[in-house]
Amino acid sequence: MNLPLPMMTSSGECTAEPISGWLVQVYPFDLEQKCTKFDGRSVTLGRSDECDIVLDDESVSRQHARIVCADDGYTILDSGSTNGVLINGQITKARLLRRGDIIQLGKRIFRFLSGRDLEAQHLETLYSMLTRDGLTSVHNHRFFHEYLEREVCRSKWHRRPLSLILLDVDQLESIVRKHGQLAGDEVLREVALRLKGHMREDDLLARIAESEFAIMCGEADLISAMALAEQCRHSVSGKACLTGGGPLNVTACLGVATLMAAEESACQSLLSIARENLDAAKYAGINNLVGPTQF
Repeated sequence: MNLPLPMMTSSGECTAEPISGWLVQVYPFDLEQKCTKFDGRSVTLGRSDECDIVLDDESVSRQHARIVCADDGYTILDSGSTNGVLINGQITKARLLRRGDIIQLGKRIFRFLSGRDLEAQHLETLYSMLTRDGLTSVHNHRFFHEYLEREVCRSKWHRRPLSLILLDVDQLESIVRKHGQLAGDEVLREVALRLKGHMREDDLLARIAESEFAIMCGEADLISAMALAEQCRHSVSGKACLTGGGPLNVTACLGVATLMAAEESACQSLLSIARENLDAAKYAGINNLVGPTQF
């Protein structure tokens, strides 16, 4: 949807030059979702058909928020919504928006773009949408599978070890049923943040399924991969995740596989063995780690 609008000050009077801004939905992922462009006038966002920007989502309030334009830029205001307005992960009642800000209204997540190079920012945002998970900001499953193929080839060529860790958040569906989808989303974001803290320069973290993350460990042997997996397991369960529904204790199961020898199906084998070990860890209960496997 496009809203070309004249700029207005807080008193409602138009200024001579409009301030350009775009709102791009980055989650849920939808390449056909058009950008919302506003060149000045204040707009309302919510589930109601009376809003300027209608968000058909039960987690969004009927009158959720307003974006108000003044001489100093755009300010977002919470209109008394049920689930609140989050800017870069922090709940807020009123906030002056800056280029690149991540705005969450219910389950919808947007990026705010502004300034002179809007087209370049938009292209950068589209590329990010193709390669990163909009909820957690880590790489997505598409990027992961392409990266896996490249890393397996590099590992075979240089005859260096390569390890893969698969992590599945325990009982996420139960968390969502009991505490709501937003609490589940908060758990996933927090888990991703904790995992990021253990990544080395050559590691890649991706969310590859609803509750599943993958960690590619370049040049990591069996011992170092298991050590990293154990650190991640403890990090996830070490302290409660703070959510809008209160603190939640979260655990995860992990499976590890390591590539040590070249073979034609090495890419599929590495992923398959890591998944077999993850399944074995989940079969044994919660908060388990199974591995390593050498082949």
